[in-house]
Amino acid sequence: ILVFEGSPPLLRRASPLLFRAGATVRAGAPKRADVDYSMQKWWGAFKHQDGLVTQHLSPFEQQAIMPWIRTWPQRLYDKFTASVFDWAPALVLMYGIVEWSEWKHHDIAHHHRD
Repeated sequence: ILVFEGSPPLLRRASPLLFRAGATVRAGAPKRADVDYSMQKWWGAFKHQDGLVTQHLSPFEQQAIMPWIRTWPQRLYDKFTASVFDWAPALVLMYGIVEWSEWKHHDIAHHHRD
């Protein structure tokens, strides 16, 4: 590396170190004629790592909501028919008790008017 006579002392001391790593990498790099020098792969063979995201879909391509919208009526019907026998008897019994208690209260409250 050329250092001019009038250059600052810090530059003169640092100049041998400036491009040392690049020169070492370039010296050991495989020579390829089909790829530009700046586009060559310097780190060797890439090994797959678990959990490393190498490809992804754009959020516009994922369609996270559309499958749910298409299937929710069928899933709602399936869940309703699967659980109706668990909660329907209790609902009918509660409705019957409320109606009977309203009738009984009305009967007791107005019994003395007859």
